[in-house]
Amino acid sequence: MRDFALAPELEELRAAADRLARSELEPNVRESEAAGRWPASVLAVLDGFPLGGLDLPADVGGVDAGCFAKVVVLETIAHADASGLAAADRPGASAGAVAACPDRARAATVAASCLDGSAGSAFTVIDPDVGSKGLDWGPCWPSLRCILAMEGDTLRLHEVTGTPQPVISLAFQASGGVRVPWSETELRGSWALSARDALAVRGRARLWGAAIAVGIAQAALEETIEYTSERVVFGKPVAHHQANAFDLAHTAARVHAARLVVRDAAGSFDRGEPDAGFWATQAWLETREAAFNATNVGIQLLGGHGFIVDHLAEKRFREARHLAMAVGGLDAAEFDAAACVLDVPDELLASLEQS
Repeated sequence: MRDFALAPELEELRAAADRLARSELEPNVRESEAAGRWPASVLAVLDGFPLGGLDLPADVGGVDAGCFAKVVVLETIAHADASGLAAADRPGASAGAVAACPDRARAATVAASCLDGSAGSAFTVIDPDVGSKGLDWGPCWPSLRCILAMEGDTLRLHEVTGTPQPVISLAFQASGGVRVPWSETELRGSWALSARDALAVRGRARLWGAAIAVGIAQAALEETIEYTSERVVFGKPVAHHQANAFDLAHTAARVHAARLVVRDAAGSFDRGEPDAGFWATQAWLETREAAFNATNVGIQLLGGHGFIVDHLAEKRFREARHLAMAVGGLDAAEFDAAACVLDVPDELLASLEQS
């Protein structure tokens, strides 16, 4: 039986993050998007948590509070505004790669530069059969200097030697965006990991996105319910029409389920379970669908209002779709999950072979 109750110290941390997000981020969402970053005062507070070090091990300078604490805080902040998280959380999606890096001295150097704000890092997955020309999108806070890449079961560390090229961000606009070709990087390390450890690295990155997606989905659901409970069509609130009520109930169940599987997957990392990467990947697969459903229902039930900037429905939809394409996207996640399942020994076949 899983216990998802928050320990008192974690509830205190969650409440502090919630107060900051609601008071400083939520009222200024569009202003932050236009500025391309969150206010410096908010970033300073998040550094003091420290947000980036929550799930990093102590041997590289992290707080070692665990993945469970990290996903709770990410979800809480994303509920108010997820747009700046990719830049504010350093090393963010790269944390799993830093934690798994066999060269602990290099890992500590990367972690330190992220935590003190002197450099940023990004994480990407390369399809071994297709290759990659470089990092297609990464946050620019304050400058991108390190790229951790997974190609198959090989972890690589690239130092950015050129100037990252600014790109237009279609989502997470308060994090900015840059593109880096491999020709403007230098390989500083390459390590072959076990299949399970490699999956854990990708799983940690997916879990980071899944936690943010849960916060986005919950916010979308709440705004949709509020709007459709007040908007009257054909003599009663939009939410009270049967088909709409069923859609909202289904959406609420999926969002709640996504939250539970994300937190359970985070706990599996903290407990050191060998299949943590598999469960994180499965949690990401479930959450990407739940977040798409919640944000899409919001746009549909708000009607024309769902497409204009007066409401945040369109912003949340963009962010949910962006997260759904991260860490290799759907194909890479399903391949990882299938490979893990098919690698499980079949007891019946094993007994037949022995006989």
